[in-house]
Amino acid sequence: MNIKQIRNATIIVEYAGKKFLIDPMLAEKGTYPPFPGSIKQDQYNPVVSLPTSVDEIISGIDAVIVTHLHLDHFDEAAQKLLPKDIKMFVQNKEEAKEVQNSGFQDVEVLTKDTVFEGIQLVKTKGEHGRGEELLKLMGEVCGVVFKHPSEKTLYVAGDTVWYEDVQKELDTHEPDVIVVNGGDNQFIEYGS
Repeated sequence: MNIKQIRNATIIVEYAGKKFLIDPMLAEKGTYPPFPGSIKQDQYNPVVSLPTSVDEIISGIDAVIVTHLHLDHFDEAAQKLLPKDIKMFVQNKEEAKEVQNSGFQDVEVLTKDTVFEGIQLVKTKGEHGRGEELLKLMGEVCGVVFKHPSEKTLYVAGDTVWYEDVQKELDTHEPDVIVVNGGDNQFIEYGS
């Protein structure tokens, strides 16, 4: 297993001989305006440059996992730059349709029983904030657990706050390695 953070939630996971790109945000630094309602209204997104070329990032990728369709997890640049025939995993049927509408041909919804090239990919629960209004605004999110006999169990939590279902995922899968997106973005109206 090898995990390389690119920026934000964008990571490359090499696992059981396969290379996964998770939550690709591939635009140049400062391409997008600040997120509406966030406390960081002076920062255009992405806030840092890519550490290497896009070609190097996407070279040899076997599959892409998108935990949800927010701009900082699957941006317009990724939609344009990724090969349209690459294997794409998403969290639900609605998002699968949106990704297919972007031209991607091999889109699959993650479940608790997804298998890709002998690697079990388990969709996990997540909550993108606290409070009913904020959760409704932010929408669904997921994480993913990677399992293979030759590897340690990996849990990529995705954009979630700590709550009882995260503990249940930990108890169920007993991951050896956990990746958490910890950016502390806050929204003025909601206080979190």
